[in-house]
Amino acid sequence: MQRKIWAQLFIVLCALPAAGCLSENSKVATVRSPLVPFVELFVLQDTLRLDPIVLIGQVAFLDVSQREEILVTDHLANSAYLFAPSGSYIRSYSASECLPDDVDFYPWSTRFIGDDRIMTMRFAGGAVIFEADGTCFAEKRMLMPWAKAFCVYKDSIFTQQVQIEEEATANIYSPMLETIGEVLIEPPRLIFLNTYFAGQRGRTIDCFDDGAYYVYAESMDAIPVGSSLSRIQYEPEFFEWRPRDFPDASPENKLELQKEYPSTIAVFALNGSTRMVVYADLDSRWSLGDVRAGEGYGLNVASNTAQFPARSTVSPAYPLAAGGGYFYAIGEHEPLPNGEIGNPVILRYRFLSPQSEP
Repeated sequence: MQRKIWAQLFIVLCALPAAGCLSENSKVATVRSPLVPFVELFVLQDTLRLDPIVLIGQVAFLDVSQREEILVTDHLANSAYLFAPSGSYIRSYSASECLPDDVDFYPWSTRFIGDDRIMTMRFAGGAVIFEADGTCFAEKRMLMPWAKAFCVYKDSIFTQQVQIEEEATANIYSPMLETIGEVLIEPPRLIFLNTYFAGQRGRTIDCFDDGAYYVYAESMDAIPVGSSLSRIQYEPEFFEWRPRDFPDASPENKLELQKEYPSTIAVFALNGSTRMVVYADLDSRWSLGDVRAGEGYGLNVASNTAQFPARSTVSPAYPLAAGGGYFYAIGEHEPLPNGEIGNPVILRYRFLSPQSEP
């Protein structure tokens, strides 16, 4: 009961300032985020081998716990696999065990919620929460309409949806998947673009020590839920303002239109106060070092608490998970001693905090 009261109070306090700033985005401070070589921001720390006792068909989503356990969502198997920090296989999780009559449950993303539970969500569908040992803790056949991503702030689960109307909300659930309420958030400027382009799977919202942050396809930087006019947006050099929306909800050349400008696809919590925003389809002139045109991803790293100056870079690796000061990417498949192909390795990159400017 106390949790519900706190959450409802949080909704009231957040929704009012958020609604007040929706029409005053021009007053939000914008600060340049200089472009630096990738090696000035990240270093390859190590490579993790995943136990081939279970062969992963497709790494569709990746998450990492505070204990550095690895959680892999496999779309071909419609399951999630838990690995120890060493890469040893622990167990599998399948939503069909908790929702046996939901034959179309397709795990869009699976994330740790706290230290002892795991949540899996179907795109625009339901969700299941498991205990760490794999038993079913809670299930819900439908989250908010068109739910596409979630994160956990304290004891509350924040969800984001594909935007289909002019008013946008983040719906909030308890650890039992009970609906607590909703918070008004900034709607996307480009409705049709965001209806078609959902960004990186399950990664358009993430939670930090100061709350949830989210992105749209045209976002310059991540936007805090319940934001105020005091927030700062950091603009990387490769960011380009997209001047217009798609001409209609489903143009024939929508992929071509989407790639005309860089798209903001994800936000990650490198740690509780450091956000990393990811951009795809950069202009070829932003290639750095040995990262060839069209193969790199833009990264913009900023402190939510102004602990260091924001910096941006072009990454040769595609971030799939983050935490503890690292981001994680997928490497090549490991060759096995018997000549067969094993699981892809996990590459772990350590964040190097920029020095304060003189």
